[in-house]
Amino acid sequence: MNVKRYTAVVLAVGMPMASPMCHAGYTFEDGALSGELNLTAGGAVVATHQVNFGSGRVDSRNGENTGNKATWEEFYIKPGVAMSYALSPDVALLGGASVVGASTWGDGDAGGYTRSSDGKLATEELFAGFKAGDWKFTAGRQNYLVGTGFIVMDGNLDFHRDGAFWLGPRTAFKDSAILGYSHGALQAQGFTLRTDDDLGDFRMSGVNLDYSVPEVATLGAMAMKLKSLDAAANRRTPRDGMLVYNLRALGAHVPGLSALTLNGEYALQRGSGSGVAYDASAWYAQADYAFAQAPLQPVLGYRYARFSGDDNLSDNKQKSWDALSKGFTDWSTWLIGDVVGNYLLNNSNERVQQWTLKTHLSTTLTLGTIHYQFSLDEKNLLGAPVADRRFADESVIYLDWTPTARWYTSVSWNWVKPKAAARESLGDKTFTALEMYFTYRY
Repeated sequence: MNVKRYTAVVLAVGMPMASPMCHAGYTFEDGALSGELNLTAGGAVVATHQVNFGSGRVDSRNGENTGNKATWEEFYIKPGVAMSYALSPDVALLGGASVVGASTWGDGDAGGYTRSSDGKLATEELFAGFKAGDWKFTAGRQNYLVGTGFIVMDGNLDFHRDGAFWLGPRTAFKDSAILGYSHGALQAQGFTLRTDDDLGDFRMSGVNLDYSVPEVATLGAMAMKLKSLDAAANRRTPRDGMLVYNLRALGAHVPGLSALTLNGEYALQRGSGSGVAYDASAWYAQADYAFAQAPLQPVLGYRYARFSGDDNLSDNKQKSWDALSKGFTDWSTWLIGDVVGNYLLNNSNERVQQWTLKTHLSTTLTLGTIHYQFSLDEKNLLGAPVADRRFADESVIYLDWTPTARWYTSVSWNWVKPKAAARESLGDKTFTALEMYFTYRY
């Protein structure tokens, strides 16, 4: 599974491509040299009960069942620097670096991916490059985002010794290179990105295009090819030779209905390699309506998402959608369900209906609720057949507080009721989670 909680608020320092949110740290300038020093920190306390619907938390390293409750704490700190040296008005050298120190305490996360005292200090970003007019090139360890992170965003899965699985502060791709072109409404990148071992150690190489049509939508397309760099990981999760195609329309508006925002994407996984053929698909359609003149300015939304499953697990054709390096940019995007998305399903072999309602209690306080209905695309779960597609219903009530542009705090209560497929495979108890966390960026 893969969750990056803190990226809803901040993206890592020195991100080579434009990020959706940016807060300046300490800026400096000395002649042709300019740059920024910044610091990000985050912490969380999470308490879960009836883990895995009562069947208990299973340690991923030794298979031990540690009981049906898990309470743990996480913390990380991330200092970084980004610099630019101007050679001329249109040409500059670029560079950036950051490190992450993270730790987990308590019982370890409910998925069994981290234990108490897991954590380490390690390099996160370390890249260099140049900018010349509309062109930009960077290479090294760096962050990269396509669209809203539906397929490509997170290059590091915070497992085991990394610590802080739930917060997930490590996102950079290693051994990467990105060539970008930006002119007016058009942005384009050619990229090659390598993931960490926990994600499977594979390389994604391709091109991405975004074109912004003012007051209409941002249209995007991506194509890439995967190469596995770890034979053992590829046997467990085949990816070698996979081709991925993606079309999207984000932030779309209908003339005369400015309060309505539409988003949608469609993606295919094709190709073959290492004796496996790929034939998977994923798509979603989402509509959000903002009642700007109503009290508390509520926003009502609905989304339907489908990630294909495999109706024959014994052949050499992989029809289940592979979530690859999906990221987290906001509630349910693309961690769908804080409990289900973290510990049970991972944007594969599932269909999800989602209803959202959020209100602005003040300029700094947002109250929201989300209800998900999860079903399996095909009648199998964790490699075993099940009699029914209905898996679970998850509901959440959350309160977000942003007292300043640099601080973000949130508390949420999540509960998941098992349906037929979950009861058959796991248990019949309601899986709950109380989550509290903060992030700070200077």
